[in-house]
Amino acid sequence: MRGMRQGMGQVGQGMGLMQPKKFAVPLVFVAIATIIPFIAPSVYLLHVLILAHIFVIYAASWDILTGYTGQLNLGHAMFFGLSAYVVAITNTMLKTPLFLSVLMGVASAFILSVAVGLPCLRLRGPYLAITTFSFSWVLFLLASSAMIWLSGGEEGVRGVKTFIVGTIPNYYLSLVLMLISVYILYRIASSETGLILKAIKEDEDAAMACGIDTTRYKLLAFLMSGTFAGIAGAFYAQYMRIVTVDVVTLELSASAIAFSLVGGIGTIIGPAMGAYILTILFEGFAWLADYRVLIYNLIIVSFVLFLPGGLMSLRDLLRRREEEGGGVGGA
Repeated sequence: MRGMRQGMGQVGQGMGLMQPKKFAVPLVFVAIATIIPFIAPSVYLLHVLILAHIFVIYAASWDILTGYTGQLNLGHAMFFGLSAYVVAITNTMLKTPLFLSVLMGVASAFILSVAVGLPCLRLRGPYLAITTFSFSWVLFLLASSAMIWLSGGEEGVRGVKTFIVGTIPNYYLSLVLMLISVYILYRIASSETGLILKAIKEDEDAAMACGIDTTRYKLLAFLMSGTFAGIAGAFYAQYMRIVTVDVVTLELSASAIAFSLVGGIGTIIGPAMGAYILTILFEGFAWLADYRVLIYNLIIVSFVLFLPGGLMSLRDLLRRREEEGGGVGGA
């Protein structure tokens, strides 16, 4: 255990040395994102980017659980959807102040993550995946039929209040929320906690043999994942001002996996990139009607086949080719 902690410390020091280079690209992204409303003040474009910001948080929250601990979650939309519904229902029906409704929405996602995480602690592989899918499916059935009197069914819950009015203010609010959320998750993933989560993913039995309380860390991953997905769902509810069964569908759960496959699982930044790119592309192909779904899925399949490590693996692939080229040249 002592050797493992020393190794973690060395890795942490190395990561600290690389931070200036690692933050160069994010700083450029922030600079560009800040001026977009001035150079392209299209309401529709800003709306798409706001949705992209929301799904970035959603994708990164899925990755901290599945990408780092290896616990396959096929029902991630349940956290997002429950939070969105709680915000909408409490704000419109109970007339709760929006800020309090948002807190209640995030808290509900946190509680659900405990309720799902505890029975899943001893499950692995397909059993865990089926269990998370089942929880999400139950929530979908409640929202779409069994409790339609509360959820509104296909019509949804309308009239949710919003923090600020206007596309540009909401754009900047969503941008700040996204940056803060991704930064927090990235810092956690880069810390000793993140290394322990990855150790659990690689070999849980070996991690237990080293004295790691795998049960506690797996539950922690569930709590972080559910809470941040709840944050995304709560913001979605107040921005869209309507919540329908779309927020608890299997498609939304699958989208978290798609975002991560395109960006790179187990990196936090990768799923964030994937969410940003795929959301923009999907909306950009809107003029193709039903064909955009086909194109969207072809892009995902192409990444799985030709770039299984996602966009985050491109740098390593290019570096490897340069080294091979240098080796051949030297020979």
